[in-house]
Amino acid sequence: MFAMERDTLVTFVARSALRSRVLRAVARDPRRTATLHDALDVSKSGVYKTLDELAERNLIREGPGSAWTVTARGRLVVDELDRQAAIDDLLDDEFWTNHDVSVLPRRFRQRLPGVGEWELYRNPARNPQYLERWAVELFREADELAVGAQVYYPTFARTVDSLAARGTLDASVVVDERLVDEAPERYDDPDPSAGATERIGDLPLSYAVTGDVVALAFPTRDGVTDLDAVLVGSGEGAVDLGRDIHDHYWEQATPVTEFLALPS
Repeated sequence: MFAMERDTLVTFVARSALRSRVLRAVARDPRRTATLHDALDVSKSGVYKTLDELAERNLIREGPGSAWTVTARGRLVVDELDRQAAIDDLLDDEFWTNHDVSVLPRRFRQRLPGVGEWELYRNPARNPQYLERWAVELFREADELAVGAQVYYPTFARTVDSLAARGTLDASVVVDERLVDEAPERYDDPDPSAGATERIGDLPLSYAVTGDVVALAFPTRDGVTDLDAVLVGSGEGAVDLGRDIHDHYWEQATPVTEFLALPS
């Protein structure tokens, strides 16, 4: 006979809306059985049964004053449930069907949910000036900036260089190597002492990171760079993720003067 697979603790809790509600309620605030019954507006028998189930699996325990408290095991289960809920919210958009997120290394993809608040910034009219206005305003308000550019916008480059040269912006930029040939006015005779610190590398996506936000622009499924649907995250966790992504590509890239000195 085949042995039945046992649910993981997370699956066990997630399969029941009442288990999830009770465990989350206890995790938010230790409380007695009667208080839980009143707060959740469910039958006493349902609350008693659910508490017994959670306690049997050492997800909660009864503490002083008969108040239920969450255990370390229960806290980790709640954290995982929250992470899964964040994934569901994040994925509830056609963006994830039309774009290739696999270009981002797995260790970074795993951190996307739960590290901050994410929004999709769209440019439905595909007006380049819409993106320029948003990005230039973002750059001007920032004290620090990290950029990965798959597409060359002269306005962006001039703005970043100007702010960096004046000392109002600490900027480091990774430019995709394909852009060197597309922007001869910038790379035929570069001045390494002016503007942002720049390196050249192989970029599968575009991004911008300030002290407050991170913006990620993924290619579409057919490999075309899409800057008209940008994933923007805010909060310390999202910004830390953006910085780590930039560090990854920065370390792999070559300083611009060294790259231009390489034989063709």
